Order: sequence, then C-alpha cells, then structure tokens
Amino acid sequence: MSFTDINFPRSFEYASDSMPIPVEFYLDVLPRSKEVYLKLGYFSSKAIQVLAYGFAQFIYGGGVIKIVTNHYLYDRDAVLLDKTEIDAVTAESGYKHDLSWLYENLSGESKHFIDCLKYLVKTNRLEIIPVMLKPDRMTHYKQGVFIDADGNTIFMEGSCNFTANGLIENGENLSIYRSWGSDFETSKIEGKRSELLSIIDKASDKYVYLDKYHIENAVCEIGEDRDLEDLLVDENTLLRNDCYSEYIKNVFANYEDKLKEIIDGINNEPRFPYPSGPRDYQVTAHQAWVDNGKQGVFAMATGTGKTLTALNCLLNEYMESGIYQAIILAPSKALINQWQIEVSNFNFKNIHVVSSEYEWRRQLGALNTGLMFRKDTSFVVIATYQTFKSEAFLSRISSFPKETLLIADEAHNIASKGVKAVLPKLVFLKKIALSATPKRIYDPEGNAVIEEYFNSTEPYTYSYSMERAISDGILCEYNYHPHIVNLTDDEMDKYVEIYRKLVKFYDHRKKEYKKDKIVEMLLLERKRIIHKAENKINEFEKIVNNIYSERLGISYAFVYAPEGIDKNGDKLLDKYIGVIEEKYPHVTAFTYIQDTQNRDQVMQNFERGQIDILFSMKCLDEGVDIPRAETAIFCSSTGNPRQFIQRRGRVLRRHPDKDIAYIHDLIVIPNTSADPDTFSIEKSMMRNELVRVVYFASLARNYYEAMEVCENVADRYELDMYALQNELRG
Repeated sequence: MSFTDINFPRSFEYASDSMPIPVEFYLDVLPRSKEVYLKLGYFSSKAIQVLAYGFAQFIYGGGVIKIVTNHYLYDRDAVLLDKTEIDAVTAESGYKHDLSWLYENLSGESKHFIDCLKYLVKTNRLEIIPVMLKPDRMTHYKQGVFIDADGNTIFMEGSCNFTANGLIENGENLSIYRSWGSDFETSKIEGKRSELLSIIDKASDKYVYLDKYHIENAVCEIGEDRDLEDLLVDENTLLRNDCYSEYIKNVFANYEDKLKEIIDGINNEPRFPYPSGPRDYQVTAHQAWVDNGKQGVFAMATGTGKTLTALNCLLNEYMESGIYQAIILAPSKALINQWQIEVSNFNFKNIHVVSSEYEWRRQLGALNTGLMFRKDTSFVVIATYQTFKSEAFLSRISSFPKETLLIADEAHNIASKGVKAVLPKLVFLKKIALSATPKRIYDPEGNAVIEEYFNSTEPYTYSYSMERAISDGILCEYNYHPHIVNLTDDEMDKYVEIYRKLVKFYDHRKKEYKKDKIVEMLLLERKRIIHKAENKINEFEKIVNNIYSERLGISYAFVYAPEGIDKNGDKLLDKYIGVIEEKYPHVTAFTYIQDTQNRDQVMQNFERGQIDILFSMKCLDEGVDIPRAETAIFCSSTGNPRQFIQRRGRVLRRHPDKDIAYIHDLIVIPNTSADPDTFSIEKSMMRNELVRVVYFASLARNYYEAMEVCENVADRYELDMYALQNELRG
C-alpha cells in the first residue's frame, strides 16, 4: 500500500467541525506507513487505542514510530521511557505478528495493550522522547512526518494533540503536505523532516532532553493547568462507542470492515508459521538453492528443521510467482502425516495426501486434468515413495507443470531400486533432497544417482551440521554414556565358529569379503548374535536402576530394543519391557511399533508425561518428532551410520522443559581371539563399533569420560580412538 493511493480531501485539510475529521487522516496513513516521527504537545497511549485499526496494521507491517512530547505523561506511558527496565515481553509477543490479535488487544482495555507497547519499545520500534523547549518552556507543536515503503513522505501540522480528545472530541484541525505534490509541498517537507529528525537524534540545541526522573504525572495536574484538563478529561469515556457521534461511529465501522477484509485475506495467504520467520540458516539455504538453479541437496542434522527449510523455499516460490506447486515424498505414512501438518501450518491449500489410507486416485486424477487447462493452479501432493513409484500415481501427474517443486524427504530413498527406475520419467526442474545423511552406505552407484538428479555433490547445496546446530542452540547439549557388553561363553563359541567360516571368504589384500550368498548368510548370523546378546538385558537393568536412583524416577525416556525372539521363543521387546514392569510397576511403559494403534495419541501422552518410557525398534528412526524426550537408551545395535545419527537426533530436539539430553549406548564386544586371521576380522568389526562411539562422544559434554570408557577395548584391538576421530573430521 502506498500513500499515493489515498483519496485526500481537495483542501488537504482535516478538521473536527467538518469532514473528514483528523482521526481519518491517521486511519488512512498509519497502515501504509513504515516510519512515523511525531513532535507533539501532549501524548497519550489512549490515542493508540482510538487508532487501533491503523496501528494494528502499522505494527504488523514492521513500522517504527518515534514521538517527541513534553514532560507530562501518564504513569502507564512513563514506564515506556526506559526499555532497560521493561521486563522481557513474554511468549505473547509472538502474537504481535497476528493482525487480528493486534487489533483486538490494541482496541481493548486488557493488560495486553501495554504489553504491545512494551514489545515495540523492546524491539526498537517505539521511542518516546520527552523534551522541554529552552528555556524551560513546554512544547505545543503538533507535527509529524510519515514515510511509506516506497519512500513517499507526508508532513502533517495543525492543532491536533495525539490524544483521544484531540483526535475525536476537541475542535482541532491539521494540514498535510506531500512529497509527490507541488514544489511548495516538497520544500516544506524537506525542511521540517530534517528539523524533526535532529530533535529525535538529540542533536538540536533548542531542546533539553529529559529522562524518566524529570517526568511529571499528568493525572496529578488536572485542575491546576487548564491545558492538561483539556487534554485529560473523560479520556477513558471517549473510548466507549456510545460516546461517539453517529459520524464517528460510521467512520470506525467502515474502517473495521476494511480491516476484516484484510485479515480474511491474510488468513488465506500462505505464510511462514512462526512469527519470528525463518531462521538465518534457513534463509541462507534458500539462497544457496536459488544460486544452484533451484536444485540441490540440503544435508541438515536431524532436528534442525529440514521440513521448514524446504517449505520456506516453496513459500518463496509463491511470493515470487503467486502460485505454489509441489510434490513431497516421504518414506512412511507417519512422515507424510507430519508433512501434511507442516504444509497446513504454512497455510498452503489444495493438499492431496497419497497413500493406501486415502482415496487419492479420483482427486489426483481431477487435479491432473484441471492442470491441462489451468497451469497456474496451486497444489501440494504428499506421497510415500512406495506409492510414488507406482504407475497409478505416475499416470496421474502426467500434466503437472515442469516447474513443480519436488521435495524428497529422507532422500537416500530416492536411489532405491524401484524409485530410481522412474526418475527418468520426471521432468521437474525444481528439486530439493532432504537428509541428515544423504549418502547411502555401501552404495556408490546410488549416491551418484542422488547427486546427479539433484545437481549437488559434497559438501552439497547447503549443509548444517549437528555440531553447529548444538553450538547455535538449535539442538540441546547431551551427555553420552557408552556401556560395554560382553558376549556369553555360549554366544562367543557360536561367534568364533561363524568367524572361522567367514575367514575363508575374506580378501586380506582388499580387506573385504568376497561376493557370495554364504557370506551374506554368515554375516546375518553374526549380526543376530550381537543383536540378541543376553547380557544386554542385564546392562539395560543397571542403566535404568542408576537413572532411577540419581533422578528419583525415570520419565521422558525412549528405548530402542532389539527385534526378534530369544532362544526360548520369547519376543526380545517384551523382555526389555518386562524389566520395567517387574521392578518399577508404577512406571508407565508403552510400545511404539508398526502395529501400535493410535500412535499420535501415544506420542501426545508421552509429551504430557502420562507415559514415562517409550519402547520402539525402528519406528522412531526417520522423522518422528519427540522433543520432550530427554533420555535415550540404545539396546539395538546398528552399524548403519544413518540409523544411529537419526536416533541421536531424536533426543536432541529442544523443549522448554529440557536443558540437556542423556544417551546410553550398549556396545557389544567379543572376547579377543588368539587366531590372527580371526583377530583381523574382529578388529575390522570393532573398528566400526568404535567409530559410532567416537562420533557420539565427539560432540558430547562429557567427551573425555565417554572416550575413556572404550579406550581399553580400543587398545585390545590395537585401535587408536583419537586417530579414528581425526579420520571422521577429515
């Protein structure tokens, strides 16, 4: 909005005894203003309540106002003089970016009114500058300079005080001068603007600049100073609609109708879901994406807001073109449901969720047909990778514009056999791959597919490491506790037997196993031994006992339990839950697995503290948000870096009631073999285990303590943990 759009009176004057009245000037000009500078005789914040329609939009638009006034102020307004003494504005300040909230609280008598003003003071958007004109004279000027986003300037002067009385009741008038008007108007503005700014900058020698100790309470002067009585009388009463004339009532009604239209429009516009807007690194990621031709990989640590970062790119596409079109891929139904929530939070509409739980074929078919005729239709389609690769899906997106943004969450899935086969059919020009760990383990060919398709190689289009996220306060700090678990004699016998078979297939020159189905089978058997190690249960019980005794209870914890059954046919998950049920029956434990019903409700109960411990296997690996969790116990061994990185990320998300997270990690080791061939293979395996320990310990607050736990194991296998750390950093 620009000042040049305002239909000013032909005389460029406003007066209380004619039409339009002074309040209408402010109601028209304030919503369009970015900067306001006022030099007044009297100021009262009640005037802001009268002008709530305009001020709400002014604040919402990021406006800054500076007010020069004399040394009489209400007590409630005097507290705004020194922002160092204003308490930090609470979380309510976030609502200052909500236009309807602003209007409601600026026009009402709630405590939020003064909080709004405090918020403006705290954020350097409101400054009250009390002065006296030398020598010891009150200021009676009523002047102002208003500047819009395009630099258009209006100078106002007259007899109108910035008070409720002055704006509505008294016989007042004001005249205006425009920077785009006559030569006389522009010359008037140039001189007055520089004069007013010199006072605000405290550079004028014509004024004495007062502090809070020189302010007098205007209320105490009623009856002693006729000017003050004129200023203050019945100011509260004037805020009641039944005290207004019919003309004034109609003025406010018309402006309120306009405001409702504006709010309705805003409510239907896509927007960033948080008042503070995107974080600096998310803005940087968007720019890097644009610089890379609107393609790329975002390698961002778990918990740093990959979803918001990608959707911010889509939002910017909308701001640039007026439309948004996107296909979002995620690996699971739980994740596409989370994406649906986030997309809705951005106020994107026309959302189509595609999975077996939704009747999507008809809707997507209709959208596809509609795009044949209207390419500018906005939409967001959210699908699982499983559905995405199907012919039923692909045939229904054949008319999607090539400018559609493709967002691939947990993007390593894009290189899976079924998905990468359909990539040549997708001609979309705009693409974003999201992952904390873009590289696929032991799959260089798949990594090449991802890098080529998204036009991004290491260090990728944008990277945001966990180390930086912790340093920036995006993720919380943590203590890491590795726990050494030894195999039983029986498990060790089976372990050695497998190794003796494996050694026949080991290429010592290449330091890898030969390709053979027998090798795959033996490696799987070895993994099961580690996975199901009996001593894990005992160690898990010790961990729980220690936590319980140290913290006088256990809550907000999740446990990754091993999958499968033990030698007696009992589910391993049930055995771990049994430890809690037997020893701590009053502690509430619950499973969060693939078959769990009402998983959203389970997670809500965990957040509320109604469930103390969540037991899972793999369901918490990708994308599930559990910010309230503060303790993680990893009883399920994984050699996959992606899994253990994601698992750590689950517990590092910030929460107002969490200062630090705790990670307990069970490290299973065999007894060292005397056989040199077997030792070589065991060393290779232990190296992989210790890489995880070093990776976790490197960012932990208790770094040296965590490293020390495993140093004896490292020495036994002739491994240097600090050398491993240097390799990781390199």
